[in-house]
Amino acid sequence: QEMASTNYEQYLKNCLAKYKNKDVTKREVLQVFTSYADLKPNLQPHIFNDGSRKDLLTLEGTIPVQYRGSTYNIPVCMYLMETHPFNPPLCYVRPTATMEIKVGKHVDSGGRVYLPYLHEWKHPKSDLIGLIEVMRIVFGEEPPVFAKSAASQQAAQSPYPMAGGQTPYPVGPPGGGYPSMPMPSMPGAASSTPYPSYPPSSGGYQPPSTGYPAGPSSYPTATSAGYQATPQYGSQPGYGSPSFPQPQYPAATSATPVASAERPPLESRASISEDTIRASLLSAVNDKLRRRMRETFQQAQAEMDALKRTEDDLKKGQRQLDEMIQKLDTECVEVDKNVQLLRQKDEEIKEVISKMEGQADTVDIDEAVVTTAPLYKQLLNLFAEENAIEDTIYYLGEALRKGVIDLEVFLKHVRDLSRKQYMCRALIQKARKTAGLGEVVGH
Repeated sequence: QEMASTNYEQYLKNCLAKYKNKDVTKREVLQVFTSYADLKPNLQPHIFNDGSRKDLLTLEGTIPVQYRGSTYNIPVCMYLMETHPFNPPLCYVRPTATMEIKVGKHVDSGGRVYLPYLHEWKHPKSDLIGLIEVMRIVFGEEPPVFAKSAASQQAAQSPYPMAGGQTPYPVGPPGGGYPSMPMPSMPGAASSTPYPSYPPSSGGYQPPSTGYPAGPSSYPTATSAGYQATPQYGSQPGYGSPSFPQPQYPAATSATPVASAERPPLESRASISEDTIRASLLSAVNDKLRRRMRETFQQAQAEMDALKRTEDDLKKGQRQLDEMIQKLDTECVEVDKNVQLLRQKDEEIKEVISKMEGQADTVDIDEAVVTTAPLYKQLLNLFAEENAIEDTIYYLGEALRKGVIDLEVFLKHVRDLSRKQYMCRALIQKARKTAGLGEVVGH
């Protein structure tokens, strides 16, 4: 296993030379090989609708599918785009010589696989392992192939005729192209066909005369938007793969043996076919209604979420506006109070000014300042006396400098004034301490 992984890594390295995301693609392919060893990588050419041709890495082989309690190996092929994993791969069902494609809502007549998982592909949520798991689940509910009836295999002496004159679907040679797939037979079945049985027809899968369509119209077709149409190769419009040429179908002796159980009368088969058609139509309508209801519900839910977010934003804005209005109201009240107080103070100032102007000539400077306590009055007087002594000493110095008084007189008066100033400062400190005031800096 380890040697095989090493060989695959080297092979993948060569195949992914033109891929933009080599590491991610290589890692996903190795994960697929680890989980599904039958899916082998291969480099095959692919022709697109515009005629361009590219060599793409494919994963080709079988995947196990559970159907009615039994396991079947469904042959598939996945083309990985050069922009993988940002674009979905192209998936096909490749039936063997003993199988026919069962056209349904997920598989068209050319074997192209259509899945919502592919349509909604988005990296990194989508990967190859998840795609294979979805294919197993979908194919388990609706198998994409069914075993050919014995009459169909005996009539296959020339290229198998398809319904409506379509070109036969290309298949590999008997026993080649895919590994042998031993399938458990269905319990109670009359034949041992390795794939789920399907109502036989004279030429491939042909819609009944009752008008039942090959697949619901709501599902994508080969030319639907968002899916790439099945590539065209020469005379094989149904499916394109250069590695699978158009062979002649083998004779009945080389086909897979099918037990020749007694077939029911035509009336019974017609009745069963009508019941099957009716059940299929009901299932298709039910699926379509469910899908439309789901889409309508999702759209309504998205609109409700958007309206809910808008409502939350509006409520948040309303709360902010209410807070701003409340704050503005409070500020308006405070401004009105301040305006009223300022007007009151303005009136008081005007009254004092008019009173002072009327008493300008009769103002007693000693009564201009009135203290609230005798101690404060003593402090005021001491402070005034100290400043007066300071001014006197200054002017004595100016008189000495100008020669108005001599040095002996200056020193005598300065000595007396300095003694008085010292006593004033000492009394100021003591009075401030008694009044509980702090000390004056510089005294």
